[in-house]
Amino acid sequence: GVPGRYNISQLEQWLRAEGLQQSGAHEVLEPLVQAAQLLQVKKVTEEDAGALCSLCTVLSPQQVVKILRAYTPTAGLEERISPSFISSVEKRLQAQYGGESSQLLVDTSHLFPVNLPFTPSPLHLDELRIPAALNLAFL
Repeated sequence: GVPGRYNISQLEQWLRAEGLQQSGAHEVLEPLVQAAQLLQVKKVTEEDAGALCSLCTVLSPQQVVKILRAYTPTAGLEERISPSFISSVEKRLQAQYGGESSQLLVDTSHLFPVNLPFTPSPLHLDELRIPAALNLAFL
């Protein structure tokens, strides 16, 4: 829950700092952000179900239901999510999305172009002396 959200916000800050907001990375992170938020909201009443559904704008109904079913509450701090709550969320989401997109996982093969500035070294490779102790004679 909280550590996940913290890590994602660190990543978002880095994207901003590197001027990569337009790289498309933010859109790919959005499902993770929503999944982290989903784990933090209350999951008990019908009102909670409504709030949870309005939060999930980029997660598919299948993803939300899978997260809720896989969720294991912290021992002694929270109760397990009731099956009736999960089915209420499932019905609401299906109505909200009209049985759309069944993609369950994020596409991990997606690549982002990132340009890193090249700074040439003032040293020439043929001037480097590699210590014999490193056993790198092949260089």
